[in-house]
Amino acid sequence: MTEVSLLSAFAPHLACVAGGVLAVALDAFDRRALAVLGALAGLTAGVVLALIASTGSPVISGEVVLSGRGFSASVALICAIGALVLLGGWRPLTTTSSGGGLAALATFLIAGAAALVVSADVLVALIALEMMALTAYALVWSARTSAATEASMKYFVQGAVATGLLVLGIAILVGLYGGTTSYVWIRGLMGSDAGPPVTTAFVLIAAAFAYKLGAFPFHSWAPDALETAPPHLAALISGVPKLAAGLAMIVLFSRAVFGGLRPDYVMWVFGSLAILSMVFGAAGGLKQSSYTRMLGYSGITQVGYALVGVSMGGAAMTSVAILLTAYALSAGLAFLAAGAFRAARPTWDGSISGLAGLGRERKVLGVSVAAALFSLVGMPLTAGFWGKFLVFGVAASAGYWWLAVIGVTASVVSFGYYGGVLRSLYFESAPEGSAVQTQGDSDLVCVAVTAGLALLIVATGVLPLLFGMEPLVRFLTFA
Repeated sequence: MTEVSLLSAFAPHLACVAGGVLAVALDAFDRRALAVLGALAGLTAGVVLALIASTGSPVISGEVVLSGRGFSASVALICAIGALVLLGGWRPLTTTSSGGGLAALATFLIAGAAALVVSADVLVALIALEMMALTAYALVWSARTSAATEASMKYFVQGAVATGLLVLGIAILVGLYGGTTSYVWIRGLMGSDAGPPVTTAFVLIAAAFAYKLGAFPFHSWAPDALETAPPHLAALISGVPKLAAGLAMIVLFSRAVFGGLRPDYVMWVFGSLAILSMVFGAAGGLKQSSYTRMLGYSGITQVGYALVGVSMGGAAMTSVAILLTAYALSAGLAFLAAGAFRAARPTWDGSISGLAGLGRERKVLGVSVAAALFSLVGMPLTAGFWGKFLVFGVAASAGYWWLAVIGVTASVVSFGYYGGVLRSLYFESAPEGSAVQTQGDSDLVCVAVTAGLALLIVATGVLPLLFGMEPLVRFLTFA
């Protein structure tokens, strides 16, 4: 492929990076609002360029990056979700001294996620993963509390170990297959080789990706990081990297590098991780009293659902994309709502019980959060329902119906902690001394964004009943 075609394939990513650089430049002159707008402009340009590219057939440009159809559509979704979340954090980003820099970091994280989902080279995947990781460490630390500092340090140390595992796995592949780093060349030279070196590389790289996803038993960073990070930044960290990593795993382990391994071997590795993540996340979430920490455990459960699809291989790629997109939207809304809750009730201690009565006082916000939680459960008429329906359907049709049964059971159990939030919002009285602020003191931009996300979640759940799943599946077709 020519240099121009490679540049064209990376155009959406370059637009995101350009937005981040513009945000840094404007922030240097203390123009925080303009810096955030610059970041949003870069992400918007990335969405437009990716949507244009999604109309073409899938291609590999320079054996480095995939583009076209579902790959470019996924980039558009990542940039769009990132832009919406960033817009939801408008007030804290424009009123704090470091807001412009944080907007730039968020944009770089989104660019890394977009690069990961279309990578066709192990070095590109490594760079994209580290771009996401390094910015995420900084975003967690940006709360500048002792708890956030501790969480970011643990996140960094564990992330360094995961990076080491990934580098070792890549080194084995590069050493075995002539120094090439392209998925295409490695896959061609590997053939059906499943000897000990290849198996070792598979385990090392799978462990590294499982850490990036926050799957059990590589999950310990997630609840701490998401609980202590600023809510508008946790909204980004919680969903966008998972969407990118989940799709990258299917390409890497089922359709490209490790595609020659026995399918049942790949299935049992990721199926086991899926079961452990679903069981641990659902059980752990029931014990949480903190709203954002509960959402952290919820993310572990959702990763388990996604790994059910990953274990099914390339046939489930579209289903996993829909599932993780629904999760990114719902989690983004739920975390943004935490910031809006704080603006409405400054005395809120972050607990689920501390939300008592807020759903009645802030009706739009309460209904929006309800839509997000119902989607996370997988209730009909929400986007989350279709994600789980498709993933579990692929598993059942492949004969692994017991994986689907465990997933449905975990969803039912998870309603225990989602339902606790709804009960507190609507059926409990506000504690004394927790008077809600007047409407003028609320974070109106955040509330508007959460309402928009809620409408999107419900619309995605309802429209397939009217027009079928074909338009959505066609949009996210990777073949």
